[in-house]
Amino acid sequence: MKVLLLTPAPTDVFLGGAATVSRYRDGLQRYGHLCELFGGTVEGELKQSLAGTIGRFKPDIVHAHDAARCGLQLLGLRTPWVVSLSGEDLHSRMVDERDGPLLCEVLRRAHRVLVPSRAAADLVEQRAPEAVGKVDVVPRTAVRLATDGTDLRRSLGIPRQRFLVFLPGGLRPIKGQLRSLPLLRVLRAAGADIEMIIAGPDQDPTYAEGLRAQSAHEPGVRVLPALAKDRMGAAYLDADVVLNTSFSEGCAPTILEAGILGRAVVAAAVPGNAELLRHKETGLLFHDEEEMAKQVLALCRNRSAAGALGVRIREDFQRRFPADQEIAGLLSSYAAA
Repeated sequence: MKVLLLTPAPTDVFLGGAATVSRYRDGLQRYGHLCELFGGTVEGELKQSLAGTIGRFKPDIVHAHDAARCGLQLLGLRTPWVVSLSGEDLHSRMVDERDGPLLCEVLRRAHRVLVPSRAAADLVEQRAPEAVGKVDVVPRTAVRLATDGTDLRRSLGIPRQRFLVFLPGGLRPIKGQLRSLPLLRVLRAAGADIEMIIAGPDQDPTYAEGLRAQSAHEPGVRVLPALAKDRMGAAYLDADVVLNTSFSEGCAPTILEAGILGRAVVAAAVPGNAELLRHKETGLLFHDEEEMAKQVLALCRNRSAAGALGVRIREDFQRRFPADQEIAGLLSSYAAA
């Protein structure tokens, strides 16, 4: 089968979507399918022509990841096409007065709609009845990243005994990094030796600029550009806790990546995160900033508890998110399209 995969661009900005599409491609190619990526450009590169790519590659199926950013350009396409939804599609754009009608039109005209969980499928069918009967649950895969990259603690001069919180993800309002800034102040006042690293691309330049400006007045907080993929595995292992502060998530790649490496995760209690983590069993879920601070402080004071959470989340993700399951789900959806 020849599969054309559409990824949000530029890929150096939309890292989560690009990582998901690359994982689809790698898995499909392992099964012997021919794949091509469309939209995989970085800032400044020449954009490809979708019509020209389809005419040259002649795919059997076109798969757009992120309905709003990639699905709209497939309206009217005669080749069978499917769309997989991002967290913003599910929890933000679908109910937006401007984007909602366009997104629902994509769902109505797509041959199949792919979502990461049963709860997400129910949400789509509730908000977009046009999609009822063609929504497929395709659970994501938890990919173990290489961990032999540059040591983040060593390169930044962070002592091994210092408790390190790592908050990865694109810098934009929906990811909520600003709500993490008081965390260090509260924990240091409680006597904790702690530091936090926020790392991600500037997806909203105004928000990113404001985050950096406020971080400059918060001792122990560093805001870094997006780390190269070959450094992310080592960065997760350097952290004592991986933090997620999002106001909305579908199936956060950073939680999957951290969890499969056995890192403790503290995350906002939003639907996508709550489907990945079982509170106090495989992770900690918070409803507000005060609860977030209490949870991180508890793990800082009891590192063995953080280690135990990491062991449990790794075992849970190995069982729930194997690679073969995701690819089998994709192929089943493609066949139904």
